[in-house]
Amino acid sequence: MKREMRDDTYSELWRLVWGVFRLPSSISHLSAFFLTLLCALPAQSEWIDDTQAIMGTEIRLVLWHEDPQKGRAAINAVMDEMRRIDRQFSFYKPDSELSNINREAAGKPVSISHEMASVLQKALFYGDLTDGAFDITFASVGQHYDYREKLSPDELQQQRAVIDYRRVRLDMENRTVAFAHPAIKIDLGGIVKGYAVDRAAAILLRWGIASASISAGGDSYILGDRRGRPWMVGIRNPRRQGVALSLPLDNVAFSTSGDYERFFFDAESGERIHHIINPSTKRSARDIMSVSVMGPRGFDTDPLSTSVFVLGVDKGLRLLNSLPDFDGVIIDGGGKVYYSDGLQTPE
Repeated sequence: MKREMRDDTYSELWRLVWGVFRLPSSISHLSAFFLTLLCALPAQSEWIDDTQAIMGTEIRLVLWHEDPQKGRAAINAVMDEMRRIDRQFSFYKPDSELSNINREAAGKPVSISHEMASVLQKALFYGDLTDGAFDITFASVGQHYDYREKLSPDELQQQRAVIDYRRVRLDMENRTVAFAHPAIKIDLGGIVKGYAVDRAAAILLRWGIASASISAGGDSYILGDRRGRPWMVGIRNPRRQGVALSLPLDNVAFSTSGDYERFFFDAESGERIHHIINPSTKRSARDIMSVSVMGPRGFDTDPLSTSVFVLGVDKGLRLLNSLPDFDGVIIDGGGKVYYSDGLQTPE
């Protein structure tokens, strides 16, 4: 994207909208970073949309099809796939494949599906790439944060020592996984929604659909353009109404990680306790409020947005700038906005 897509997808469109939607270098009191698909639908019946609660979030799908009946069938196929993925990868459903791994893998190697092996392999790859900034064993700590009761139990301190993705032993040849510590739990929430929107896009393509937007919480896939125009993806100020910046996008995945999704304020310190854990400190990541990453696959943009959030501005930008197909926008804890090289102000 940064080189190929910057030339043929971003450059002219970015120049076109920059002067209208340019963000200030600092947004005071900005606490979060929302991805809003600005899909004001025309009156034609061929535009079809649906929203359903799946995977612990809101799944939104908007598509164009000349045959509304086939378009609706395609939406149903996507929603069925989202529910299937949720049944398999949910951390909270006791009968999911992931829950079975968390119950059994500390005692012995557990046989897993090919799909689970592929997702785990990708997650561990990002653990290596980011020196542990992306770590699926964060659930060993995160499971003890009670965001509804706004407290963390006493055992949290003891569990902090077990965050280490290298203790997840994945055997791709025999297709098994085992944990090297009895207290380890893994959560794939930082990668599986990106994987899910990729799967949704593939299903729509098989149905012959060339124009659609799919979102699953902070993860989206923009398929094609909007009947000759780009889809406009808006970055909003969550503390004040309105859109701070709109990006014209097509054929791209877009993922956002923010400290506003699940959090509470510590009663004594006033510290914001949120769900993105920094593996090196074993506490909620600091210094950044939100990160958005765009690239060819949600399977990558999803873990990258979390990784950049944990790494911080300098290391996060270096990571993004080292990956030719990816770009991103970072808002730090003070509201200052940073862009990867491919999104810098055009000269």
